[in-house]
Amino acid sequence: MIAMARRRMLPRITHDHSLLPCIHVDDAASATVAALDHGQPGAVYDIVDDRAVSFSDIVAALAKASGAPHPFAIPAWIPRLVMPYMARMIGLRLPLSNATAKAELGWRPVYPTIAEGLAQTLPRAA
Repeated sequence: MIAMARRRMLPRITHDHSLLPCIHVDDAASATVAALDHGQPGAVYDIVDDRAVSFSDIVAALAKASGAPHPFAIPAWIPRLVMPYMARMIGLRLPLSNATAKAELGWRPVYPTIAEGLAQTLPRAA
């Protein structure tokens, strides 16, 4: 995805209303440890960033963090026509909340947004 963003091959989608939960791998690991140490047996915790973002937000954050040009925008009907299965996946609305994990586990994400996570991760990855 980094290479695609740098070559402007990863577009934003106009009127993108998706809500996709993200999580940094380090935050996922720390939440797992917190759940093992402090979680209630059988409890379920949504381990996600503080704010869900759209696919277009992810593309814009990836472009900014990687120093790529600003992504161009395409209408939503193009992905639905060209790649319908992928269009359904990136168009999902999954408004999850980490409030229960914060309250019951005392867990907080070190990287509460995708932009902060990418800023830390991309220099090591690319």
